[in-house]
Parts: sequence; C-alpha cells; structure tokens
Amino acid sequence: MTMTDPHTLTGAYALHALPDDERADFERHLAGCPTCAREVEEFEAAAARLALAASVPVRPAMREEVLHRVGSVRQLTPGTTPVERVRRSKGAAPARWAL
Repeated sequence: MTMTDPHTLTGAYALHALPDDERADFERHLAGCPTCAREVEEFEAAAARLALAASVPVRPAMREEVLHRVGSVRQLTPGTTPVERVRRSKGAAPARWAL
C-alpha cells in the first residue's frame, strides 16, 4: 500500500471505493479522528440523497444550443477591464511626472 494522507480518503471510504487493505487502515484512523468521522457521515448522507434524485430528460438540441451560446460570447482580452486601465494609469502617471 502506498502512504496516503488518510484525511483525503473520506469520500472514497463513504462510497466503498477503497481496497480492503486501505479500508482497514482508514478504519483504524477513523476510530480516533472525529473530523474524518464527521466528514464520512456527511459524504454518506450526500450519497444517499443523490441516490434519491430524479434525472431530468434533456432536450436533444440542448447541447448544440449551449455550445452555440458559448461560442457567441465575446471574450475580453487581458487587461481591458476599466479597473485594470485605471490601475495601470495611476501606476504609470507618477513615473511620467518624475522625469
């Protein structure tokens, strides 16, 4: 088994996705870590709620509509927002006046 920070395994443990050896090691850690125990409980509750969620059918044209809208959004070039222009001008002015 590779050494993994046990605090990063709470989600995998709650979803029963750990191999047996890691699960056993994590359960030993879990017995003495109230933070991980609480996080596991929260993950298990979230997983139970997700299991009850109803799927909603998506219209067949939805993907194309979303991609079209994303493609039609005008992208701003870096540094063209009004705030950035003001910041740049305030920083540059004192240097110009100093000459």
